[in-house]
Amino acid sequence: MGVLGEQIAGYGSWRRELSESVQRYGRWLTDAELSDAALQARVDRIAERLAKDRISIAFVAEFSRGKSELINAIFFADQGQRILPSSAGRTTMCPTELMYDRSRPASIRLLPIETRLQEASVSELRNNDSEWTELPIDPADPVGLGKALASVRETIDVNVAQATLLGVYDENDPDSAIRPDSGGRIEVPRWRHAIVNYPHPLLELGLVVIDTPGLNAIGAEPELTLKLIPGSDAVLFVLAADAGVTRTDVEVWREHICASHKSGRFVVLNKIDGLWDGLKDEVQIQLEIARQVSSVAHTLDLPNERIYPVSAQKALVARVNRDPLLLKRSRMSDLEYALGRELVPQQREIAAEHVRREFDELHGQVCATLGARRRAAVEQLFELGGLRGKNRGVMDHMAARIRGEREDFEKSLRQLQGLRSVLSKHSQTLGRAVGGESLKRHVREAREAMRSSTFSIGLRSGMTSLLDAVRADFDEATRLVDEIAALMSAMYRSFSAEHGLSLGNPALYSTRRFYAELDRIEQLQRRKFGAITMATTSQWALMRRFFESVATRLRELQELADREIQAWLRTVMAPIETQVREHQAQLKRRLDSVRRVLDANDSLESRIAEVEQQRAEIEQRIALAEEFALQVRRQLGEPASVAEPAVA
Repeated sequence: MGVLGEQIAGYGSWRRELSESVQRYGRWLTDAELSDAALQARVDRIAERLAKDRISIAFVAEFSRGKSELINAIFFADQGQRILPSSAGRTTMCPTELMYDRSRPASIRLLPIETRLQEASVSELRNNDSEWTELPIDPADPVGLGKALASVRETIDVNVAQATLLGVYDENDPDSAIRPDSGGRIEVPRWRHAIVNYPHPLLELGLVVIDTPGLNAIGAEPELTLKLIPGSDAVLFVLAADAGVTRTDVEVWREHICASHKSGRFVVLNKIDGLWDGLKDEVQIQLEIARQVSSVAHTLDLPNERIYPVSAQKALVARVNRDPLLLKRSRMSDLEYALGRELVPQQREIAAEHVRREFDELHGQVCATLGARRRAAVEQLFELGGLRGKNRGVMDHMAARIRGEREDFEKSLRQLQGLRSVLSKHSQTLGRAVGGESLKRHVREAREAMRSSTFSIGLRSGMTSLLDAVRADFDEATRLVDEIAALMSAMYRSFSAEHGLSLGNPALYSTRRFYAELDRIEQLQRRKFGAITMATTSQWALMRRFFESVATRLRELQELADREIQAWLRTVMAPIETQVREHQAQLKRRLDSVRRVLDANDSLESRIAEVEQQRAEIEQRIALAEEFALQVRRQLGEPASVAEPAVA
């Protein structure tokens, strides 16, 4: 396992240990009778996020740059042979994802190229097993695995009309290298997409490797530029030292990488072994490599340090043959070190920040509950202590005062009930705005407008109208979220001031990142179709696929927003609901204590002793809560001196 593999393995272990710490905290909450549905949902949400967390790396290049060999060298050299097909010419004919999903058998799933003719994106078809061809894989048979993966190279012959609709051929493109043969047939990829589900140790830990085909295939499959490449944590842009930086390389870099990734970009100058000239000494060879690096850096407007010269083929051979000198000369470790140094810590910090924010809110709520119980016990001890030597009239007066507090609190609960009603209505309105039916209507109307137009301006206006309609939906959702936040802030302040609850400020929710994604989609649309004045058949087919991919992406965004907003509504109500229940219970206990003394069912001293014992148990729970929280914080990398939420 290389440097990067060790970093990813360490990251996987950290996620597992952090999840176990959080779940231990959750089990203790249940044992201590502090848990409820909302708190347990938070614990489950943290554990699920950590379990599903992935590090995705996309390999992007024109064909014959050695992408597949690079993947073999970095991740699969332990198999003792090539796993992904790698040879002269084009090898990866369709986008290929390598991952591991424990819920599915080891296999390679292949989506036929003909599905491009449907009004369905790859995301929509991903869970429709009937559309895929599935080949089983025996994880213990590397040879069989290699043969199964060779299927990504398969092609079929179709006529010109089909090739045009599939987005493989454009007769109006004079620069296209694809031409019909003497029989009017064109060779096209057999598969549109491949998903390899394979229990490799790194894939089991959450690594996802995305192997993309060349520029022509990237342009023909909009989902790559809408989701897969932008959604990757790192992009390795692979060039070949023997080819230099071609016009299409620059186009791929500018259109599909720079536009979607401001960080996490790595440029790999592969095949430096082609410069290992036996007539030159090592110094001359290294100077030639350095000149190549400088040339690439200048063309791509990057510092030299961001260009990583390697020989993937020699690195693979070195690892299979256990040749450390050849491995060092391949310079693969430099690239892996850079990936591990930047990618893994960055991903860990992102995951830690999400967990930290969720856990802080969870622990803060527990601390507030325990603090309320401790205050109630102290107040109750003060009240009962004040009854020593007092007559029945004083006790009756105290009982009447507590009943008055209880009645006042019950009146305040009508405000809370009104708030619940308002939130329920807002929740329904939010569901309509970002919950499905609205988007279906927008897509249907935009699709009908596009079908009725043969001009590119009509096609573009259909896509623009869809984005505008979705933006308006998010505007309405944002307005409602802000209104809810204002209502909750007022309610928190009211209950804190009038009844002494420790509520602080409600959690806030922002929709900003959804607007950023809408802007990115809009910019991508303008880059791809803004200059087209009259759409050819192939361009019209591409615009249609782009539209369907955009519609799918928008549906994913709205579904995500709906889930997050509904979770936020539960989160923002949970503290006040919990403390209201706690305050009601405290008032009941206080009144019950006085009544029992009045009715002579308990002696005053025995009741004081009982409450004192309850207070001691609460103090013990507070100490345990801090200890369990400290275990989580240590996993998050926080020093022991980090301040815990105060238990007032």
